[in-house]
Amino acid sequence: MSARRNTLTAVLFLAGLFTAVVFLCLGILPQARGFLEAAKPGRLSAPEFSKTELALPAAPALARPLTVRPVKNHLPTPLPDVGEAVDRFIDGAEPAINDLLDREHGFIQLYGGAQRLMLRRVVEDPEPKYTVVKLTDQVLTFANLEARQEDMTRRADEMAAFARRAEREYRTPLLYIQAPSKLDMAALPEGIPDYSDAEADQFLAGLEAAGVDTLDLRPVFRSAAEKDPEALGQLFFHTDHHWTPEGAFLGYQAICEALRSDYGFQIDDALTDPDSFERFTFAGQFLGSQGKRVGTLYAGTDDVEIWSPKFDTDFTYTVPLSGIERKGPFAVSLLFPERLAETGLYDTNPYTIYAGDDYLLSRALNHTDPDAPRVLILRDSFGCALTPFLALTTGELMAVDPRNFNGDQDDMMDYIDWLEPDLIIVMNTTSSLRVDELYPYLPSARAAALEAKAEEDKS
Repeated sequence: MSARRNTLTAVLFLAGLFTAVVFLCLGILPQARGFLEAAKPGRLSAPEFSKTELALPAAPALARPLTVRPVKNHLPTPLPDVGEAVDRFIDGAEPAINDLLDREHGFIQLYGGAQRLMLRRVVEDPEPKYTVVKLTDQVLTFANLEARQEDMTRRADEMAAFARRAEREYRTPLLYIQAPSKLDMAALPEGIPDYSDAEADQFLAGLEAAGVDTLDLRPVFRSAAEKDPEALGQLFFHTDHHWTPEGAFLGYQAICEALRSDYGFQIDDALTDPDSFERFTFAGQFLGSQGKRVGTLYAGTDDVEIWSPKFDTDFTYTVPLSGIERKGPFAVSLLFPERLAETGLYDTNPYTIYAGDDYLLSRALNHTDPDAPRVLILRDSFGCALTPFLALTTGELMAVDPRNFNGDQDDMMDYIDWLEPDLIIVMNTTSSLRVDELYPYLPSARAAALEAKAEEDKS
């Protein structure tokens, strides 16, 4: 009887989930129409965008009508009427339904829902580093229950040597930017370890002692948390480890101050004024990295917000290895709004609306200010939301995700020689400092990453 009751609960849950998806898809239509009007789609010439089927009505400026993608109904048959028919259905279909729940993340949902009913603040994961913790009633984070503090002395020394080499060989200065995490605005429960801030402090101290320029964004976010108790949920996604566009914009404002004062950038005040941007909110479209571990019944979902400049912009955005070339205003060249048409909370990542993805190399040429300085940024995934804003201040912004870079430091120097930046920025979050794959241009990090890869290939 207990097994039958559990299966019935799962069936009813899937029916409710399907209904919610239908309402969600219906709700996106008027919001998306407003965004595309403001983003001036008639100026669009990006091949990817023009080929994507959006859940929108046809617009006069577009070459062909846009169609609505059908919503997949994951239930193989309509649910029977409540009563004896339900019992017969359960008796005959229980094995198939259990397989279906596995395939469509139903057990994650049910497990997360049970954890919420039990008021669990910590949800342990088979992989300890992916343990999910509630910082507030809504905001989640990852915690590693087996964490040990790592010594950042060698990493700082090697980063300083890399900066000196870039300055010596190409006369190109390097600025290291320390991006924040959620834990810079809220503390983990007592007894759960986290050493990311201590490691970042040690790393920054080592760089500063070696004479490398640094910019620490953590105090800016801590100050925001002190001023507004709701700031954590505004500057970071509730269900994901990344900052929101609003959080990225706050970091961008601080970076622009440093670029003005220390590197002579001429940046118009309008470019850093949030009132210069229209915002379009798409409710409940995002289940982030932490939410995918525990399901929506525990985590809820996040809204997705698109920022579109009110002032004129004109970019060419290319990803050479992916054959991507997008031209036009900020919102349809540097952003990928067509990602909103993709369905499936577990299968999509709307965070990549900003900049498209963690590409090995992307280039954003700013046609409205082509003579502004050229910047190369080596960044982790937090750079996705930051780089479109930063591109507004440069003649060309070139972004590299080192995790996809197969070379060593000499190869990276060849990249720098080829791209000819006026400034190199390295930006990582506190939790990224220990990720060897992000530093293939540092000798010990590269060696450790190659060793780990060899061990993985053996197993």
